[in-house]
Amino acid sequence: MSLTGKVILITGSSRGIGKATALRAASEGASLVINYLSGAEAANALVEKIGSDRALAVRADVSKLSDLDRLVDEAVAKFGRIDVLIPNAGILPMKDLENTSEADFDKTYNLMVKGPYFLAQVS
Repeated sequence: MSLTGKVILITGSSRGIGKATALRAASEGASLVINYLSGAEAANALVEKIGSDRALAVRADVSKLSDLDRLVDEAVAKFGRIDVLIPNAGILPMKDLENTSEADFDKTYNLMVKGPYFLAQVS
């Protein structure tokens, strides 16, 4: 399948599964928005590998609405639109039910549920 001409935004894509997904999409012709929270060096290396004409690295905490707005604004400023969203950013707190705090729950929920929901809304 060709993704030529498509613009794909992948959250959490500077490493791991997100990076692999970005590289595969790029090999199929897509332009990529590489979102990261930490690890600017890895994100910038990925942009360099894909090519700055077809990739953009944007630091944003996708659990925060203000960062989502900026992420989408930067993507649209570079590529004119977003065709595909891949909400890949995630965390896995290694705590059982008894030891999970409200702050742990909120952090996980905001990143893995609230973030993708509102990213779809603003894009």
